[in-house]
Amino acid sequence: MSQNQSNVSPRAGSSHRKVSGNAKWAGLPRRHWLLVIVLVVAVFCGDRIIRARHRSFVASLSRDCFRLSKENRWTELAPVSERWSIVEPHKAEPWLFRAEVAENTKDWENLIRFLDRVPRDDRRAIAALVRKAAAEFEYLNRPWDGIRTCDEVLKLDPRVLLAHKQGVFFCVMTLQRAEVVRRIRHAIRMRRESPWSYAYLASASWMYSASIYRQNTRWLESDPDNETLLVARALHVYTSEVQSDLERASEFTDIPSAEEMLQRFPKNQELIAYFVNKNITDGNLELVQQLLDVIPREQSDADARFWRGRAWCEDALGQFDKAERSLKRAFELDPYWWKVHFQMHDLMRRLGRHEDSAKFLKIHQASWLLSAEIMTSNRTIDQLDEQKICRMMLDLADLIGDDEVAIVLRERVAAL
Repeated sequence: MSQNQSNVSPRAGSSHRKVSGNAKWAGLPRRHWLLVIVLVVAVFCGDRIIRARHRSFVASLSRDCFRLSKENRWTELAPVSERWSIVEPHKAEPWLFRAEVAENTKDWENLIRFLDRVPRDDRRAIAALVRKAAAEFEYLNRPWDGIRTCDEVLKLDPRVLLAHKQGVFFCVMTLQRAEVVRRIRHAIRMRRESPWSYAYLASASWMYSASIYRQNTRWLESDPDNETLLVARALHVYTSEVQSDLERASEFTDIPSAEEMLQRFPKNQELIAYFVNKNITDGNLELVQQLLDVIPREQSDADARFWRGRAWCEDALGQFDKAERSLKRAFELDPYWWKVHFQMHDLMRRLGRHEDSAKFLKIHQASWLLSAEIMTSNRTIDQLDEQKICRMMLDLADLIGDDEVAIVLRERVAAL
């Protein structure tokens, strides 16, 4: 065999095998081909029929839900919306209808369950979560769940005013002071702060709202052993001295003394801060030092009240350089606290640093006037004069160099 013939033979064989394969399919009986075509058409048509029936069924459920909802027929709406949620569990509408039934029948547990099923990528998810948080706070008396829901709302959209407002309010009522400041500053950055947020920011280290006792008493009904709630309620009693009011004293007989509360919760940050301030006022250096040793360092280092306590002790011991450093740290953590301003002014005056003394005296005068305005408003934030508070707060923010707050306040004041 020649070389050319050997080169051609493999290709010819390959071609032959290919033709043979095609021929095998081509040789199928016609009835088989017809059967294949019929099956393909049947599957295609069947799928279209099933899809059409599904769409028709869903459309019927949708029409019925809208009609029953409009007519306030909750008993009939419940099973229809339930069927819809089974058929289309990833759609928002059926869960919203189920939530509507639960809300109108006061089935609060199912209300929050159904609202939680609204897909987070649906445009109605934020409104659903806001309703869920409201139910957790108001109807189910579960504030910790409510605050988590508010935080979920803010992750989806940090511009939701109600979520900011509720978060700040809860932390104020429970005396979570560092968290109050964090939440207010976040709201300020988003331009979603309420006017009273500035009053809370200015009084972060000393504010005790008149609503604390009532709110925590209510929340304790569902969480009776919660340390944060128990301490917040008790501290309102101690600081307002309502127990000395003969007409109201009987309302607070179940509140232990401050000493008993500290014995029960020996490392509670709010209780220790209360006693530090009390013993500074009483001039008891030894007790203040003992209390400062009790609080965990990671907590005290992040709290202006304990830096002020350290500064007071260091000043009393003649350690003026240390006292200045401690006061500066307290000022960084809470630049609006009038007690820190006065303490710094007084220390600078005694050290003969008149320019620094004058600077902090000016700041103290502004912060004390603002604090007095807040304190004399019957401790009810709603009674504050928004325009007056914002202007006073702006003046103080400019004095201490808090540009983040001053810029936003200047916008707000200009719009008043």
